[in-house]
Formats: sequence, C-alpha cells, structure tokens
Amino acid sequence: MNNLLFDFGNVIIDIDVDGAIGRMTKLLKSDVDRDLLTGIVNEYESARISTDIFINKIISHSRPGVQAYNIIEAWNSMLIGIPEYRLVMLTELRKKYNVYLLSNTNELHLQWVHQYLRRIHHIENFEKEFFDQAFYSHLVRDRKPNPSIFRHVIDETLLTPELTLFMDDVKENIDVAQKLGFNTHLVRPGEEIGEYLKVQGYF
Repeated sequence: MNNLLFDFGNVIIDIDVDGAIGRMTKLLKSDVDRDLLTGIVNEYESARISTDIFINKIISHSRPGVQAYNIIEAWNSMLIGIPEYRLVMLTELRKKYNVYLLSNTNELHLQWVHQYLRRIHHIENFEKEFFDQAFYSHLVRDRKPNPSIFRHVIDETLLTPELTLFMDDVKENIDVAQKLGFNTHLVRPGEEIGEYLKVQGYF
C-alpha cells in the first residue's frame, strides 16, 4: 500500500452528528422534517449555497426568535475535537505513505476546525502539515458518495486506487470506493483508527 485516504469526521476528528442534528431540529418549526434539513446540508456541503444562504434557509424554517448565532452554535456543536495522538499518528504515517484527506464538510465547520487547531494544538497550517493533499467537499463542489469526487481525487493526485486504503465511517462511501478499486476499511462506532492501523502494521 502506497497511499492512505482518510475521511475526517469520526475518523480523524471526533464528532456528534446526532446531537447536533437534534439541537438543530429543536430550532425548527414542528412541521419541518429531517429530510428537509438533510437536503439543505447537502447543498451547503457541495457549495451549491453559501454560508449566508444556508443560515437564512434554516432560519426560514425555524421557530420565531431563532437567530443566525443560534444556528451557527447548534451546527458547530457537531465538532468535538482531535486528540493529540491522532496528529502524532498522521505525522508517523507520512514518513512511509502518501496521506490524503477526503471530507464532506463546509465553510462554518472548517473555520471552527482551524480556530480549534490554533487554540488547542497551536497548529497554523493543518492541511500542509499533516496531509499531502486535502479535499473538502465545499471546495471541490462535490461530495461523497458521488463517484465523481473520488475520481477527482484520483485525477488530482494520480494515485492508484488498488494501492490506496480508504477509511470512512459511512458504509455508502465505502461501497462506492470499493467499486472504484480502492482498498477500504469501514470505521465502526467507537473504533480507534490508530489502533487499527497499528495492528495492521502501518506504523
């Protein structure tokens, strides 16, 4: 294996998706279903709508009195943090492998991540320090599980899927990657990716 391709959420950074969606849902009118919220999030993560439009769309479906800062606070509550030992892991892996990141994310979350990394870990340039290249859905304007975003990674990096291990916590993303020839590992709830890679002899 020459290349390691990481998902971000629940692989590198700990997140609480259900908690954040629950907090967002509490801001919404009672007749708004979760599918509508999911659709708005998918648009946002693919950069089909801006941060301002994302916030305004949520507000338009929210209870009276809900303001932008309420939306941002609930949305960013999804992000918990990155333990130091995962950063050490990435540093060690880069000595032997090409290491890449492929994440469905958005402007608000990435801003939070960069601020968190500066504040907690004193890291100024996360992407360049820990990855050969990082691919964020809102910057690529595409998202997993679309095969096209995997092809974009292949085209940009010239990596060979058969020589690449892709790690993600969403089975649908894993299934698409497998069809494109990637070696894969589905990260289960509570599993520590560093332990898996150590047991497998990657570092």
